[in-house]
Amino acid sequence: MTLLDSYYENWDMGKFVAHMMDWKISGSLYASLIIMLVVAVIAIIIGIMAKVQDPKKPSKGLLFWGEFVYEKMEKWTNEMMGPGFDYFVGYFLVLSGYLFLAFIWSITGMPSVIDNLFVPLSLAIVMFVLLHFTAIRYQHWSYFKRYTDPIPIFLPINLITMWTPIISTTLRMFGNGLSGFVIVGLVQWALQKASGAIFTAAGQWGEPWLAPIPMGILNLYFALFSGYIQTTVFVSLNAVWFANERPELPMSATSQVLRPDHKAQ
Repeated sequence: MTLLDSYYENWDMGKFVAHMMDWKISGSLYASLIIMLVVAVIAIIIGIMAKVQDPKKPSKGLLFWGEFVYEKMEKWTNEMMGPGFDYFVGYFLVLSGYLFLAFIWSITGMPSVIDNLFVPLSLAIVMFVLLHFTAIRYQHWSYFKRYTDPIPIFLPINLITMWTPIISTTLRMFGNGLSGFVIVGLVQWALQKASGAIFTAAGQWGEPWLAPIPMGILNLYFALFSGYIQTTVFVSLNAVWFANERPELPMSATSQVLRPDHKAQ
């Protein structure tokens, strides 16, 4: 009997199924996977609706809003980056959708996503890879010149500073998410103590009386408003940094990018 035969002989299907989900995964990672699933499902549904939609009839429902958001993002991309970057529209849509949901996910009662350092770090790494891919695409061999400017002796320093976007954007998102969590926690603790001191006759039932309205306002601010601001800032930084990697186009080239059907006379 081989080792493989011995393994299958002692294999218990019931135990495998019972412990199949016994993974040591943090709550924030589960929440992140749920957000990605939500974004993916919405995108798939809109894509299916777009394929079966009659082009002669106006769009309705979810397809209408999907087209509306796409057109707004396409216009924003052209304004931020200039012509020729339309292929980034899908990336910005997914990034903004995921990041905004990550900031507001705590209002669902599930673990916060953005407070996990690996979430903003992962987004920063994706941005870093796309940034250098865009630079190589447009600059070709001239891309490597940045590491020897202004003189070759600066090569070690330039190799170190190239990682700055990852560190700065990661700490910015993580810091803003964590600061909101800390402030909300401190205010909740203070209101709990104040309420317990004022309504001493009610005992422990008097502790939460002062908290609901102020905590609701703070949660709305740090989740919705702050989440929208941080999403806008991060997506805008992506757009600006990507656009800066393309050399300035002459007027003739710009007109051809704006009008892809243009033919030389």
